Amino acid sequence: MAAPPDEVPIDPDVVRALLAEQHPDLVPLPLGRRYAGWDMAMYPLGDDLAVRLPRTAASVGSMRSELRWVRELAVGWTFPTQRVVRVGVPGAGYPWPWAVVTWLPGVTAAEVPLAASAGPPLGRALRQVHVPAPTDAPYNDEQSIPLADRSAGVVASLAHVEREGPARGLRLDRALAERTWADALAAPVDVPRTWIHADLHPHNLVSVDGRFGGILDWADVAEGDPATDLGFLWLDLPAAGVAAAYDACGGLSPATAARARGVGLALATGWAGWDDPLTSAIGWRALIGLGVVRPV
Repeated sequence: MAAPPDEVPIDPDVVRALLAEQHPDLVPLPLGRRYAGWDMAMYPLGDDLAVRLPRTAASVGSMRSELRWVRELAVGWTFPTQRVVRVGVPGAGYPWPWAVVTWLPGVTAAEVPLAASAGPPLGRALRQVHVPAPTDAPYNDEQSIPLADRSAGVVASLAHVEREGPARGLRLDRALAERTWADALAAPVDVPRTWIHADLHPHNLVSVDGRFGGILDWADVAEGDPATDLGFLWLDLPAAGVAAAYDACGGLSPATAARARGVGLALATGWAGWDDPLTSAIGWRALIGLGVVRPV
């Protein structure tokens, strides 16, 4: 599945014009090559900054959430993350809010996977993120949902994994997968709903030679079950790293650990079915880490 195209022109000339209008002191800094995610385009600015702009009308709300909520939340965070340092408004023919953020050195964890040793600092970071969310916090239609709402997708994705696994030399342990999902559904939600990143996959984590280098892209920040973010860790870390991250979070109740494994299973089976080879490989690797897929 390809990312949607830009709905308005976003190129270096537009970025330079916005900076000249609103933050002229930053104009002398060199502009790097564009990075485009699903929602945002980003241009490195000098060595330490980047310009971040919504690509579609649907992503403008995400930028507003970053500007309203994440700027406030990040004040107390001690882990490396992109922080808003300047706010931009519509101008130079560009119709939406935008921001200048800090730039983190390294590459994404999709490019260089995190080692198990990245688990503790990532877990400590999530412990800071997972604080009670106010009643007017954003709700994420994909990640703030009850776990049971993922069931149809899990059933369909397990069928794909079972069908495609042998071609990869892998076999689905269907009984274990179904038990993992059943245990997750049966586990009570025994913790308050908190802030969650809600999109904590390897493309949104920084790797510095396999070490944890920070968290990127808070576009989907929302209120939800912290087990959601903890479930994403199965995409990000080997099993030993997931366990270490959970310990660093302060320890998980059996119910929260079960829900997190369920979220991990839902995500991993879904990612395994993507056409993109890198995305699919991340999903299969997570299924192996969860123990529900094994070599034939």
